[in-house]
Parts: sequence; structure tokens; C-alpha cells
Amino acid sequence: MIIIKNRIKPAYTFISVLLVCFFLIQPMVAQEINWFSNMPPEGEKKIVTNGMHRLSSIKGKRGQSSIIQWLRQGTNPEEAKYIQLSDSLAFDYQLFSPSKKQLKGELITKGGKSFFMYASKEEGYYNAYLIQKEVVGDTLNITVAKSEMLNHSCRNGHKLVRGIVGPHIYPETIPVEIIRTRLLAEDLHYFATSSDEVEYQFLVNGKPVKGANLTLVTQKNWNKTLKTNEEGKSTFQFIQDYFSSWQELNNREIYNYLIYGDVTLPEKGNYKGSEYSYIHYTTSLSDGYRPAKTMYLSMFWAFAVFILATVITVAGIFIYRLRRQKIYKEIRLDEKN
Repeated sequence: MIIIKNRIKPAYTFISVLLVCFFLIQPMVAQEINWFSNMPPEGEKKIVTNGMHRLSSIKGKRGQSSIIQWLRQGTNPEEAKYIQLSDSLAFDYQLFSPSKKQLKGELITKGGKSFFMYASKEEGYYNAYLIQKEVVGDTLNITVAKSEMLNHSCRNGHKLVRGIVGPHIYPETIPVEIIRTRLLAEDLHYFATSSDEVEYQFLVNGKPVKGANLTLVTQKNWNKTLKTNEEGKSTFQFIQDYFSSWQELNNREIYNYLIYGDVTLPEKGNYKGSEYSYIHYTTSLSDGYRPAKTMYLSMFWAFAVFILATVITVAGIFIYRLRRQKIYKEIRLDEKN
């Protein structure tokens, strides 16, 4: 019996360890990422893209335009599916203006897709949030899909730029979000380009979190994951992940990217009658970037060198032929001598 007990005890210990690992790892299991996108679904003929960041807009009454953003799911910006919010899962929608005023946005579900619309003329960045909460096992999953949209027209001037480029946070109502660190000289014409190093910060209730996972995915599905530092920050460098023939190069072409992050923190509580011991925070943000300026500078210098070489060659040929040309001389013979 002693031998049997000694054999059974390690088996129970092994099973116990597996169960503990399962419940500890469960909050970290990868889940589908929800995010807002300004890329219209196929078949949306009335919707166009305009503005600095190519926001999708739809014309309304009296010629006014409303901004529209679609809810998508997946980690590949080019292939992520358009989704519809589940009726069984509660959600909260928040929209804030550049002056940090809460707006009455409209979250719509139609044709198997969920999207929001807003219309406002205020200059600066608008922040929209879709907050979803659900208890699974002993973990409260909090998911926040964030959209940061820039509204700017050069006709309105560029006054008080520093006050409206943000970023703005709302810790009283937004449990988790990602913000992009602004540059010192950033204005309303800023756009990330390939080769740029861009810093992002992961915040929980407005406070930075160390050790959170941040993943950047470009439109061509290049991705990289980093851990946040003591300030909750990670810096990503946008790579040149697309290559086009020179005839197709367009310095105003916009490629979309997705950045999302998550972290699990031990915290006990009760949500709608369900007890939990952990909170798993997940948040996403999407924007655009442009091809590196060096691509077009290299084309310019190549063209300049070609023109210079052509001019030198033509000038050299002209001078050579000029020097080879013999001047006509008339020779007269004196027949008397």
C-alpha cells in the first residue's frame, strides 16, 4: 500500500499543478481583438475617405458630412472581418471632442456590421471608445476598442495647436487605453512614416502599467510584440514592409496599422453578481502611416543625377565637335610669279 500511495501522490500533485496552471494561464489566453477601422467594407459606394488621415465620411443633409468608423475583429488590418455587436454582451460607448467634452455619438448595427457616426466641426483629435465587460471563470475581461480621429482644415488656421493635438485621457470613465506619445513639434499635419520610431503608452485607469504586452501589426501583416517599461511605454519602428515599382510610388498613399495590448492584474471584486480574482485588460488602436520620404528623395536625386549626366554628355559632345571643326581658309595663288 505504501508503494501505491507513493505512486498515486505524484500523480495527484501533477494534476493539481496542471489545474493551477490552467486557471492562471486562462486570463492570458489569446482572444480576438476588436478595433475600429476607417476602411469601408466592399460595396459601400456612398462612403468616401478624406481629410489628413483619410477618415471615412458619408454625406448627410444640407451637404454636411458625418465620420463613420467600423468595428472589426482580427489582428490583420487587411483581412480582419467586419463584425456585429452581440446582443448578449453588454457594452458602453463613449465619444469625446478635442476640448474633452462628451458628445452624443451614435453606435449603429446594420447589415451584420456595427459602426458609429458623429458630426462635429471642432478642430483636433476626437476619441471614441467601445467598452465591453464579461466575467469568464474567475477573470473579469475588460476590452476597450479605441478610435482616435483627427479633424483639421487648413482654412481654419493653426492657432493653439499644442492644446488640440492631445493626447487626452479619461481615467474616470475609460478603464484601459493606448495613447501615442506626441512629438515636441507635432502639428495638425503629423503623419507617421516608414522608418519612424513611435512611442506608445499602455494605461489602466489613467496610470501606466509595466510589463503589459504591446503588439504592432502593419497592413502587410508584419508584427512585433514588446513589453512596456516602468512608464508603461514601448517604442516601435515602422519598417518598409511593402515594395512597389517606381511608377506606383505615391507619397500620399496611406497604409493602416493596428496596435493592441493586454495585461492581467490580480484584483478581487464582483461584477453583476459574479465574483472574480483577476482583471484581464485588452485595448486596441488603429491609425495610418505613409511610405518613407527617403523613397521619393532617392528618386529625386536619381533623376537629378540623370539630368546632370545628360547635360554634361551633350555639352562634352558639342565642345568636342566644335574643337574638331576646321575653319575655312581661302588660298590664292599668284600666277604671275
